Amino acid sequence: MTSVVLTRRGAALWARIDRPGSGNACDSTVLTGLERWLAGAADPAVRVLVLTGTGRSFCAGADLAEATGLLGDLPALLAHLDRGRRLVRALRAAPVPTVAAVNGAAFGGGLELLLGCDIAVAADTARIGDRHLAAGQVPGWGSSVLLPLAVGPAPARRLLLTGETWSAEESEHRGLVSAAVAADRLVGHVDALADAVAARDPAAVRRMLTLARPPVAEADWDREWETLTAHVTAQAAARAAAASPPDRHTPGTPTRPATLDRPPGTEHP
Repeated sequence: MTSVVLTRRGAALWARIDRPGSGNACDSTVLTGLERWLAGAADPAVRVLVLTGTGRSFCAGADLAEATGLLGDLPALLAHLDRGRRLVRALRAAPVPTVAAVNGAAFGGGLELLLGCDIAVAADTARIGDRHLAAGQVPGWGSSVLLPLAVGPAPARRLLLTGETWSAEESEHRGLVSAAVAADRLVGHVDALADAVAARDPAAVRRMLTLARPPVAEADWDREWETLTAHVTAQAAARAAAASPPDRHTPGTPTRPATLDRPPGTEHP
């Protein structure tokens, strides 16, 4: 059973993350499905890419259960995290316009997928936030880079440091999404938006994308990645130290293993 359902709707190729039991969190199977969705833009008949989720979540971010399982293999963990990072960067460089149809909660990596899209439309039931700190983590898929471009430096710092959640209406007011619509109108609204874009000359649209997408300095991407690498490396080292037998000549007890689990109260909706 696939974790990402691809559907053609006119000239738009929709990807629907289909792991509602995990808040549509991105595990390896989701990343594979989204990579396949992006590759679909090579079809000249595909003029728009649309991303959405199943149920009450758009995407709750990276699958922390899978990531925690990789703490014992740091190169594998970093490769897994870098795969999501490269996906968001590929989304920003897609040859056709990309639209996030935010049907529900978008946190962490879900926010970063939203930020990677050219246009975001949110259902009025959506809740949006960064929440990396709530899970004891730092961004790695672009929110520290892209969020200030979307809402400005001060609101971005507030969202990153407080972990607060914005409603669809607040997200529209802040410029994070272009529109907040009734949940039962989300698909129709995005369909109309995709149809309008698809009706334009494809060559002109491609050139417009080079103007409409704000440039990001490579140094900013590198700073985020270096920070994430240092953070998870320290967590992996702490986990390894805690798992080692204690020195019987040294008083004290082992420290609690570091994990990438979410703390109580931050479960997926």
